[in-house]
Amino acid sequence: MTIQIDLNQPPFSFLDEKQLDWLTSRLDLVFFPAGATILNEGDASPGVYIIYKGVVEESGASGDHIFSQYGKEDIFDVRAVLESRCKHKYTAIEETLCYLLKAKDFVQLLDESDDFSIYFKTDLGTQQSLVEQQDNSVSEFILARIDEDTIRPPVYVNGQTNLARVANLMHEQKYDAVLVRTAKGVGIVTGTDLLKATLMGDKGKQDKVADIAQYNLIGVEYGDFLFGALLKMTQHQIERVVVTHEGEIVGLLELMDMLSLFSTHSHVIAMRIEQAKNQQELVVAAQRLDTLIDSLSGQGVHVSAIMELITTLNRRLIQRAFELIFPERLRNSVCILVLGSEGRGEQILKTDQDNAIILKNEHDREAVKPLLQQLHQALLEFGYPPCPGGVMFINDSWIETIEGWQGRVKRWLASSTPEAMMNMAIFMDAEPVCGDAELFTPVKHSWQSEDLRTSLALVWFAKQAMQFETPLTFLGKIREDHGTVDIKKGGIFPLVHGVRSLAFEHAIDECNTIKRLEILQQKNVLEEDVAQGLRDALLFFIRLRLRQQLERDGENRGLSQQLELDKLRSVDRSLLRHAFHRVKKFKQQLFLHFHMENF
Repeated sequence: MTIQIDLNQPPFSFLDEKQLDWLTSRLDLVFFPAGATILNEGDASPGVYIIYKGVVEESGASGDHIFSQYGKEDIFDVRAVLESRCKHKYTAIEETLCYLLKAKDFVQLLDESDDFSIYFKTDLGTQQSLVEQQDNSVSEFILARIDEDTIRPPVYVNGQTNLARVANLMHEQKYDAVLVRTAKGVGIVTGTDLLKATLMGDKGKQDKVADIAQYNLIGVEYGDFLFGALLKMTQHQIERVVVTHEGEIVGLLELMDMLSLFSTHSHVIAMRIEQAKNQQELVVAAQRLDTLIDSLSGQGVHVSAIMELITTLNRRLIQRAFELIFPERLRNSVCILVLGSEGRGEQILKTDQDNAIILKNEHDREAVKPLLQQLHQALLEFGYPPCPGGVMFINDSWIETIEGWQGRVKRWLASSTPEAMMNMAIFMDAEPVCGDAELFTPVKHSWQSEDLRTSLALVWFAKQAMQFETPLTFLGKIREDHGTVDIKKGGIFPLVHGVRSLAFEHAIDECNTIKRLEILQQKNVLEEDVAQGLRDALLFFIRLRLRQQLERDGENRGLSQQLELDKLRSVDRSLLRHAFHRVKKFKQQLFLHFHMENF
């Protein structure tokens, strides 16, 4: 029998060739006329059905409560096989052809294939991870962990050793860094440190190495992923980290050793940013970010790691532009804030600019405004289009002193208008990236007072999560608009804003949605399964959106929020439907939690 469905996609692609051949030989083609009952509540299911043609409806026993509908290549009812009885009724809505894999054959495949079994017996997040691994030709580097083959054994010197002896030792050992033992702890000295101290500083060959050592060691754990170490080096703008095991330093991990294994050159971009002497050199670095993202995604790097790395590079890009444009005397007189997804660290491809500025003194406004225009122009050249809503530091509405911002926050929260609440939501995700970050502290405290967090303002704020409908039909299928669905309005925004509202209520400082979820779980505001489900849904939305954005041509790909459903495989549609259901349920929880029925 020729099989008319695609078995070369998850979950069937988790099977090896022999298992897949065996599965194909065990499938039966069954026909159901329109209106036929396929399974009744309480039935023992004969097996797992895979729809070839037609539509099947899942409902309560009486048919009055519709749970979902299934179409081509959808699978049902795995739960009935695993639990030995069917919880709902399944009816053919139109003439339907299904392939049936008998229960005993399905169970045999579960026993033979770990990934196949895990896919059907686990949560959304694990299913996503399995599918993601199948989707990408994952490079050895991404899977590689820090072990004895990737680290260099540590070379120690006493803090009293003179610089001449240290230099000779580094030359003999062919090391560019040594660890320094002193009474106050372990430090590190690099070849660059030696050069700066002796040739550019006032140290002599007989001075103690302890005097030039750096003691704020950045470390990783033995057994961690190599990519995590690369990410940490990029974030801290360093070229090596110490490796620890059970609290003890066991070696050093060098950037150059890692770059020989990894070809995406994220650290090369970081170094280009650091070494840029003018704006044009920064533009060149910025233009390479999309290539880096494409490469990382293609090598199977998890979307959360991509977000973290790109956030680090984006912020350093802005910081370097700020340093080139702002004179030193004005740098500590302002605080540049990034807002929205960039503030939360959840932006990957470039989106429109969302930023603001805090002035230390009102009298600096006129001196700063032309500099902000230059910085805005630099961001345009980097590939960040202007914000359609004008949320940019070149507009007077987003330039204030500390007192000005405190007053504006108070007015926003005193108003119940959607516009004011959305401005507050954008500003609540602010993160300082340039200038004096301490200027932001009193501004942030202005919305963390107990009276605000227990006021009606909180309810009006949370209510914005309800402004877009979840794109699910009454029958539980994905509701499309001319073949597309707006993933931001339907999934990302209500999830992110709902979590932001709970973070507002509980005075949580973190901006990142994943970190907010972790803290909400720790505070017992959200159950573990709810927090994990929302995390999985958000990362799935972002991954699916990124995949389709990367497939598009032209500029400003990051602005597209439309998912083309005909480009999704059945497994992706199934996961997307489950993710939307999680968002819908979360919105129902928010509605009850904030008593929105009265508003």
